[in-house]
Amino acid sequence: MRYCIGIDLGGTNIAGGLADLDGRLLLTDSVPTGLPCTADAIADRIAMLCRAMVQKAGFALEDAAWVGVGAPGSVDTATGTVLYANNLEFHNTPLAELLTRRLGRPVFVDNDANAAAWGEYCAGAGKGSRSMVMVTLGTGVGGGVVLDGRILTGCNGAAAELGHFVIQQDGLECNCGLRGCFEQYGSVTALIRQARDAMAAHPESALWQLAGGDAANVNGRVVFDAARSGDATACQVVDTYIGYLCVGVTSIINIFQPEILCIGGGISRQGDLLIQPLRAYNAAHGYSRGTGPQTNVVAARLFGDAGIIGAALLGKTIN
Repeated sequence: MRYCIGIDLGGTNIAGGLADLDGRLLLTDSVPTGLPCTADAIADRIAMLCRAMVQKAGFALEDAAWVGVGAPGSVDTATGTVLYANNLEFHNTPLAELLTRRLGRPVFVDNDANAAAWGEYCAGAGKGSRSMVMVTLGTGVGGGVVLDGRILTGCNGAAAELGHFVIQQDGLECNCGLRGCFEQYGSVTALIRQARDAMAAHPESALWQLAGGDAANVNGRVVFDAARSGDATACQVVDTYIGYLCVGVTSIINIFQPEILCIGGGISRQGDLLIQPLRAYNAAHGYSRGTGPQTNVVAARLFGDAGIIGAALLGKTIN
């Protein structure tokens, strides 16, 4: 059977999976990344994981069409070189070459957010479209852009840093060195910060009860659950947070005008409470409003599997 191997390389774990050439997962597994260690040691662990999964599935490694890797940082996709990934201490690391040497299969490498977006495009929320932007809301704001069936990488492998355009001049300081970045207002980290500030001002809020009396327990689900229960403080937090998302997401739509804009990350499971306001705001304020086909704002479908599936399909060209 022809199949492909996908690797989602993280700072804590290396997650992997086998998939058919349409992106249907056959099995998954993972191993610790084992930092701090050398690039060679990481390549050894990836190769070990690949062989273990292939053996578990009863396949032959020679039947793997390719191996795809989603890696953090900026990547030269033409050579499979990770130009820079600070958490892995990769600097001009020829990851594709290291893995080809160990596995004897073609290896494709891209940024991990691009890989997740490619997964959603090929096998998830963007399937069947020609263009899709994925905005992933988590600790930060990331994502990927697929235009006419190709991942947008830019001249230096660092395109689609969707969390780092300014939506608030002279706003909150961002870890990228700018102020007022979308990430500082639209990430789940930002939502939690906004909720904790509101809790401090409103000790009567149901947020305290849902968080077990400890603001450290607040997460995105707690905030949305409290809002669904009708808690006024939580509703105000959610409204403010979604307001920032509306501005950021509509700005992204104005730039790319994709068929699909996909919201990823665990918070996308909040469904219509999150998605409907984004659709309504874009319909009312987007540049192309009322002029023909409009971007469809949707929630991700693949969730935690997007990175593995997308990596597995990096060798697939959409014509």
